[in-house]
Amino acid sequence: MTLKLTDIARITKNPEGPGYLIVFSDGRAIHLHKKRTVPALLTLIRHGEGCEADLTNKTTNLAEIKTILAGKISSNLIADAYSDANKPFSELWNEEGFVFITNPTGQTRLGSKKYVLAPEDHERLFTAAKKAARKAPPPAVRQTILVAQHGHCNLCNADILDAQAIDPKAFSKDRRRLVWDHRTPVEKGGASDAGNYQALCFYCNKCKWQVCNHCELDLNSCSDCALAHPERTLVIRPTGEDIADRAPHHRPPTPP
Repeated sequence: MTLKLTDIARITKNPEGPGYLIVFSDGRAIHLHKKRTVPALLTLIRHGEGCEADLTNKTTNLAEIKTILAGKISSNLIADAYSDANKPFSELWNEEGFVFITNPTGQTRLGSKKYVLAPEDHERLFTAAKKAARKAPPPAVRQTILVAQHGHCNLCNADILDAQAIDPKAFSKDRRRLVWDHRTPVEKGGASDAGNYQALCFYCNKCKWQVCNHCELDLNSCSDCALAHPERTLVIRPTGEDIADRAPHHRPPTPP
């Protein structure tokens, strides 16, 4: 059965737990944990493919989806545009568990990476999928990490602060904003325990995610990758790139 947006009866919060339910007219429902993955999946159901432009004001896709679903969704379910618009698509794969959604190598849509949902995989959307369990570290662990990192991003060494402590007019805010990162990504089986966290700035966290999202190496490769453990190595495993010039505080001292 090929799904259509017109087959949707309603989209609502999950009454039995976290997330949202896309309920179809036959009573079946697709469960999504993240609110921002809802418009990404709706785009894929509608077009069979999607990209970040589909979730921005560069296209009329979001407005058209809201028109099609008028009266079936709350007014605040779908935003007018999304700032980090590639991430909702990738999260359908690596956090919502729909690993059959593909991003074919070298193929683009509207100038950016294309994600594809094949019609024959529509039925698989109703199958319960394992969701990635992503948790922030508890306060005591956060403090220990920040002390160990001297309040700096573990990759670029920028001073980092909680978002609310940053002046809205501050220059390069993404370099100041604190993000708690899983060294070994949750999507690769990384645990939410003290040893798997590091504090990064928002910019470095985003850059790390972009590399990790394409990495096809196994779980063990993270232990010897600069993005996960810059204290051990300054070479990014999947690309072979040396980032010593961007993380000079981790470079070993030059012999006298």
